[in-house]
Amino acid sequence: MLDRIRVSGDIKGIEKENIAALCQEIRDMLVNVVTVNGGHLASNLGVVELTVALHRCFDLEKDAIIFDVGHQSYVHKILTGRKDLMITMGKPGGLNCFPDEAESRYDAFNTGHASTSISAALGMEKAGKLKGLDGATVVVIGDGALAGGMVYEALNNAADDDSDILIILNDNEMSISKNVGAMSRYLSKLRLKRSYIETNTNVKNFVSKLPGGGKGLIRFVQKTKRSLKSFVGQKMFFEDLDIKYLGPVDGHDEQELEDILNRAKNVKGPKLLHVITTKGKGYIKAENDPVMFHGIKSSASLGMHKTNPTYTEEAGKALIRIAGKDNNLVCVCPAMTEGSGLQEFSRIYKNRYFDVGITEQHAITFAAGLAKNGIKPVTVIYSSFLQRAYDQILHDVCLTGKKVVICVDKAGVNERYGKTHQGIYDLSFLSSMPNMTILAPGSKEDVYESIHCALYDISGCVAIRYPSDEIMDFTGYSGSEDDNILAPVEYNISGEKKDTAILAYGRMLTIAMNASAKCGCAVIKIRKLYPLDHERLYGILKNYRRVFCTEDVIYNGSVTQNMESWMYRQNIKNLIFKGINIKENASMQGSVDEILSENGLSADNLADMINDDKA
Repeated sequence: MLDRIRVSGDIKGIEKENIAALCQEIRDMLVNVVTVNGGHLASNLGVVELTVALHRCFDLEKDAIIFDVGHQSYVHKILTGRKDLMITMGKPGGLNCFPDEAESRYDAFNTGHASTSISAALGMEKAGKLKGLDGATVVVIGDGALAGGMVYEALNNAADDDSDILIILNDNEMSISKNVGAMSRYLSKLRLKRSYIETNTNVKNFVSKLPGGGKGLIRFVQKTKRSLKSFVGQKMFFEDLDIKYLGPVDGHDEQELEDILNRAKNVKGPKLLHVITTKGKGYIKAENDPVMFHGIKSSASLGMHKTNPTYTEEAGKALIRIAGKDNNLVCVCPAMTEGSGLQEFSRIYKNRYFDVGITEQHAITFAAGLAKNGIKPVTVIYSSFLQRAYDQILHDVCLTGKKVVICVDKAGVNERYGKTHQGIYDLSFLSSMPNMTILAPGSKEDVYESIHCALYDISGCVAIRYPSDEIMDFTGYSGSEDDNILAPVEYNISGEKKDTAILAYGRMLTIAMNASAKCGCAVIKIRKLYPLDHERLYGILKNYRRVFCTEDVIYNGSVTQNMESWMYRQNIKNLIFKGINIKENASMQGSVDEILSENGLSADNLADMINDDKA
């Protein structure tokens, strides 16, 4: 069936009786490609029938489908002429793992972060109406993304804006980690009403007098009641916003989906179709463990032998260790429990662990509220998601000097997922804030010491940024380690280039060490990135003729820029100080090693540069 689909619209020619076979072929392709390349598997397996139905019911030459978060758009790519390129997904020069307007005109909007789709859809639809264009705008949004506050801003605006958008709520009861909260809580007031409680008790008393205690009937009534309450509650919620509610409908019954989509197209005004799906559908491993199979590594990565713990794992262990001694320490995480290494913390300290869902802005201000009343909150957020909470960090934490520790996980370059998932901006925007300290551990010991120091020795907000890499074992390296965790460390490695050093932190420390083994230069480690201790650092740097500062972040706001600016103001001209940073508009496709190499940040790149006396 897939051989018959070359361009968008070809799917309309597939006979109804062959749709099930087509869906199976799509699932086979997804499993074969993603288990080799890496990427998002479970979420895409769950939307096969839904995406097929959307493509059969809408005309993408004029209609637009926006996927939120976007990681469930693989089936859409397959059906819009890119199936032969799926094997390139996430590789340099290959397909993006998320919708990409530059990649295909059928990718209506770039979506890499949650909860943005309805706002974008309203704007696109309004633009179409202003230009007199005829075309439908459809949003596919997951129940996890529905927790984001931006969604409710858009929903509130939808009816007032005279919109006809169709919102597909893909309800699989999952985001990345299992969802917290639920729309069913909307009925909590009803459950507490005296009339509801009294009626409930009277019915139970009546049924209990039936033969056999009426147990079977009680179970049936309770199941039916739950279904009705779920349906009525969500219908009430959306229709109170003047958004017509349709469904719920089985998201794996393609014919039923086609039928209701065709009817929904003729409904005027904003409407929401509630679709129930199973994450990982059709691949038993993914169905049984949708969290594990949400985002999987490539087969090559899985085959690599792991010898050392990762920064993420060590941060989780450090938080458990410190929490055991301090009852005021709590952890806040927006829907990334497993990815942030917090499973054990959440199990051991249930009452001190807060998974707030995909709500980064809320997570930060919630932490600020905790800090206001004497609690020590540690908020763990991926770097690429932290930028969503810029205003909250500045306004609610930094301007008032509140003690909030932010563990910035997945900092620096990240593999395969393209530009939207790179942690290369946090140093830039965090260093623009008052009362902010930024640390970057470079060893196993540094991770614990950085978190401990952030909690007890530094005032104001502290951000601790680290990648998801394994931590290099520095046993055998001799360094001028200062007792102060915040002081620079100089590693003098024997070799010919005694006049040259590499300045590095975090992930780049390992790469610098590998480069030094090739060219014999010294390596200088820093752990406090902001405010930078210029005088102390220059006291070490001045012993060298050339220093290369290596950072997998953008130049603006980097240590390189910071140090160059200070040296210029001090009129220092006797030191060749060169920064190597992520290039502007780099593709950011491929593995971490490939991205670093593209930007001149591999060990080989650095060794070649150092060996070139003209550098």
